[in-house]
Amino acid sequence: MDKIVNTAVRAVLLITAGCLVVWALVPEWRTVILGLLLGLAGSSLNAFLLRKRVERVAHGAAGMGPSKSGLGLGSRIATVLLVAMIAYRLPEKFNMPAALIGCMVVPFILLAAAYFINKRQS
Repeated sequence: MDKIVNTAVRAVLLITAGCLVVWALVPEWRTVILGLLLGLAGSSLNAFLLRKRVERVAHGAAGMGPSKSGLGLGSRIATVLLVAMIAYRLPEKFNMPAALIGCMVVPFILLAAAYFINKRQS
């Protein structure tokens, strides 16, 4: 799991760097890029929350921790709602559709990273 998350973090940092370059070079896209960056930040936080929950469930299944642990869906939904609220309150800074798209990027990156890492190992 650590290898997959580290690969996803590298990909997110690469996307963030690309977004910052576009933000600097294309002034009319600044609200869209800032919305995308806000969504990427929320999505990255969700990935770390999911990683923590998966580790807790794994420890519980191995008998090393509490046997009952939730999946943390509420905290991940709250993160997306926070991103949406920020984009809604500051429409002159953040584009709402771009922020919501950014919230869905990291799960697909995690899926692609897991596929390629597992394919490379087998």
